[in-house]
Amino acid sequence: MPLPTLGIALDLGSDRPVAAQLAAAAPLLRTAAEAGADSVWLGESYHDAPEPFHLPSPLITLAHLAALTPLKLGTGVLLSRAYDAHRLAYEAALVDQLSDGRLTLGLGLGAPALRGTLGGPDRAAGAHLDSLLHTLRDTWGVTDGPATRAGKADPSPPARVAPPPLQPGGPRLLIGGQGEAAVRRASTVGDGWYCATNYSDTLLRTQCARLRDHPSRTRTAISVNRLCLVGGSDAELGAAGKAFADVTGYYTRRGLWNAGAAAGDPPPVLVGTPDDVLERLGVYGAWGVTHVQLRVLPAGVSPATAVRSIRLLADAGAFAPGK
Repeated sequence: MPLPTLGIALDLGSDRPVAAQLAAAAPLLRTAAEAGADSVWLGESYHDAPEPFHLPSPLITLAHLAALTPLKLGTGVLLSRAYDAHRLAYEAALVDQLSDGRLTLGLGLGAPALRGTLGGPDRAAGAHLDSLLHTLRDTWGVTDGPATRAGKADPSPPARVAPPPLQPGGPRLLIGGQGEAAVRRASTVGDGWYCATNYSDTLLRTQCARLRDHPSRTRTAISVNRLCLVGGSDAELGAAGKAFADVTGYYTRRGLWNAGAAAGDPPPVLVGTPDDVLERLGVYGAWGVTHVQLRVLPAGVSPATAVRSIRLLADAGAFAPGK
């Protein structure tokens, strides 16, 4: 079973100067590109006070990164409650142009507090996300009717934004969420499903099985975000819990860490020697996971440690195509 394609999930917090964070992350992005990583991904959060992750409006930062790295760009995930669908169609199309067609959009619901704010409508989140996805498809020139899902030739109308996305039909859409509604959206309107950092392995495996059984309009991608620390000694690996404390604490305080876990589930992290991590990636691949974003530089981990994790995985062949 081939390993999933690997990318980088980049942590950028609101508690530190953003330009300095990007400068510190530059060696990691270079190392990742040299190793054969596929992409770099940013999450999204809106805070009233500084937090160690994430930033608002990740498309702005991705437009900046487009000129600094050859890696593909992704959002993991945009919070749909914060967005007007037509404005998002224009902004994503522009970032796709600026990045030479390297953009993928991961989309999720977002917290209830975002309802009716920041340009998003005051309506039920599920209904808004469904409407937003169909608007993006329609605006970017994608026909999403039964003929397309049946695999028949069905010419798409031209995009109705200017400039249009560089990718025909627009960026790929990956849909986050824990339930069957997310699988429906990922299969019928989107191009795949996005598994968040805090989702347990049991939840991941459940959603993979649901996606296998659900009729799909395209080959379904399954993309997973995981905290990752790779080391060669017990001392290095023993520091993982402390290194990840800011991130795991954020989710734990909200009752969201290891969501959907079954008894005996390990934490949803990739920690260990290169062989340990390769073994876990192989399990994910067997479940149907196609992409994994390695979250190697959260607050609490030094850039040098993050670079070493990538180099150790590269030396072990984790980025080799078809491994």
